[in-house]
Amino acid sequence: MNLNEMAVFASVVQHESFTAAAQALGISKSAVSKQVSRLEDRLGIRLLNRTTRRLSLTEAGRLFFEKCQAVMDVAEQAEYAVSRLSATPRGLLKINAPMSFGIKCMAPMLADFRKNYPEIEIDLVLNDQMVDLVEDGFDVGIRIGRMMDSRLVAKKISDCGMSIIAAPSYFEKGYRSVIPSELTGYNFLHYSNLNRITDLKLTGEQGTVRISLKSNLSANNGDFILSAVEEGIGFACMPDFISREAINQKRVVKLFPDWEVDTDNAIYVVYPINRNLSPKARVFIDFIANFYGNKSNLNR
Repeated sequence: MNLNEMAVFASVVQHESFTAAAQALGISKSAVSKQVSRLEDRLGIRLLNRTTRRLSLTEAGRLFFEKCQAVMDVAEQAEYAVSRLSATPRGLLKINAPMSFGIKCMAPMLADFRKNYPEIEIDLVLNDQMVDLVEDGFDVGIRIGRMMDSRLVAKKISDCGMSIIAAPSYFEKGYRSVIPSELTGYNFLHYSNLNRITDLKLTGEQGTVRISLKSNLSANNGDFILSAVEEGIGFACMPDFISREAINQKRVVKLFPDWEVDTDNAIYVVYPINRNLSPKARVFIDFIANFYGNKSNLNR
């Protein structure tokens, strides 16, 4: 069914004139007449009795007009609902994020966000696989590492501090006596949620040191890598938001605290490059950038 033809027919009935309907719709009288005729041909029944003096509805026309009004009402309600969505952030916001980051960092942010935007419903999916945001119907995603996907618009929301960690008993001569160059002989546990690396670059007062890595274990979940470090399987270079609590509780130790891990890893909020941002997605992107721009919030 052609909704435009239904709207033209309804206008003719309401104005009781082809001429008046044409003026109201901003089209020619002949266009109005053609659309009504096409509608009658499609339905296979006459809807209007036409005379030189007046128009009147047939029995079928009266029934069809009632249904047309119902359809037009629904269309107006749909347009009103969408216009309200475009003006005020509301509706369901689907977010994808890495498991460890979501569990350790996102609850305080979402609690504050909900206070500011109570009409937005959150559906947070935590997944350590790189999902396709468009295919899986996500509005936005959180990514950690270096942005490589050209199909995504990425907004940096925070640096991702990194620390080299190990179990206190991992090194035979004690972790306090280990120097950066000696790490080459030990097993590196690779956190594959970040971009794969073959060496570490450390910068300190003594200059820059590059450490070649060998690895016999990798995993895409940071909490598992942390557990493996605690078990003494190897050492790792982990985001601070994952390792901070274990370091504070002395389950693991931070190696080389006077050296800085030279990495371009960062935390990003991303969305598909060809998607028009809805108000709910736009306010979320601005909010999360401001929230984690304050580094103390990332440490909460």
